[in-house]
Amino acid sequence: MRITRFTQSCLLVEDGGSRILIDLSGEDSAVDFGKLDAVLYTHEHADHFDPALCKKFMWQGIAVYANASTAKQIEGQRNVVKDGQEFKAGSFQIKVIELPHCLMADGSPGPQNVGYLINAKLFHPGDGKELAGLNVDTLAVPIAGPDISIKDAFDFAKQASAKVVIPIHYDVMGAKPDFFVMLSTRFKMPFEIHTLQNGESLEI
Repeated sequence: MRITRFTQSCLLVEDGGSRILIDLSGEDSAVDFGKLDAVLYTHEHADHFDPALCKKFMWQGIAVYANASTAKQIEGQRNVVKDGQEFKAGSFQIKVIELPHCLMADGSPGPQNVGYLINAKLFHPGDGKELAGLNVDTLAVPIAGPDISIKDAFDFAKQASAKVVIPIHYDVMGAKPDFFVMLSTRFKMPFEIHTLQNGESLEI
């Protein structure tokens, strides 16, 4: 499985000729992602979901998946996902797991948020920062946010027993993934961290 990171929390996941895109924001609107089997959205915030780009994918006949809160903003034939649901996109087996969005800056709850477990191997949590019972080899983990700290990211990765961690959700916040890596080394965290630059890929 090949994972390519783009701005903020956007991941392109490829395997055996199948390709899915998660949480594309307007920051990467000029990127040509080529043929896609599906586009997945974790929640409605603008750094994860752009209605105009979503509409463009749907015009191209690409299947779009989103939770009920986000789907309300999508015109046309979209797939509304629920907690525990499983579906296929190309050769990918995908499980939807709902988890709380981190609190907002004023302490209020965030919007409905779902994560996607891809081939039981990679988990993208949107803006979630904990999920009891998750056990996964590779975790894309937010390292910054209104209520997300580096400690939260470390705790999430340890909670999930992740072997590989891919930092996400730091571009807009101005956080530095190198600092995350440095602290991981200093405190001897039990996982590998792969910081991917925009457009950089990792094989897992």
